[in-house]
Amino acid sequence: MSDYGKLLGPGKLEFRREFDAGIEKVWQFLVDPEKRKLWFCGGSTDDHVGGEMVLEFDHRRLSESPPPEKYADEEVVTHYCTILEYSPPNRLAFSWGEGSTSGTSEVVITLDEIAFGRTMLTLVHSDLQGGEIIVSVFAGWHGHFDLMAEVLVGERKTDFWIRDQQLEAEYAERV
Repeated sequence: MSDYGKLLGPGKLEFRREFDAGIEKVWQFLVDPEKRKLWFCGGSTDDHVGGEMVLEFDHRRLSESPPPEKYADEEVVTHYCTILEYSPPNRLAFSWGEGSTSGTSEVVITLDEIAFGRTMLTLVHSDLQGGEIIVSVFAGWHGHFDLMAEVLVGERKTDFWIRDQQLEAEYAERV
């Protein structure tokens, strides 16, 4: 199985990643802000449908290198999402408002225990608008999942910005 995401259709991508951690632990790294900020972003998560999920991105926590030019002016970027499904420890879905020019997308994450202490995560991110956004989202999820794999078993070793730029170049060719 490849760690690379795949395009399912226009504006719709999927990742399937296997993690060396039990389903309950992986779930906590999705919804607990203190654990989630170790690999993705901080911000609160309500535990019910209709609640709010706040995604506070501060990639300076995940990288020793400076951000690429297109992100150089960003320090903390906050997105406010609506929880569409909350079924611990198997399914989390939320709308993701990307801003006034690019609309709202939807993220559905499903967790399945595939063996004792191993979890399959399937993520489908849909309603993405534009090729540049799709490449960026592919690279972002892939890089963040690489970090998640590291922190689930120990400490983060990968520099997010370096990995993100490698992945953006790869996905630009793949998409």
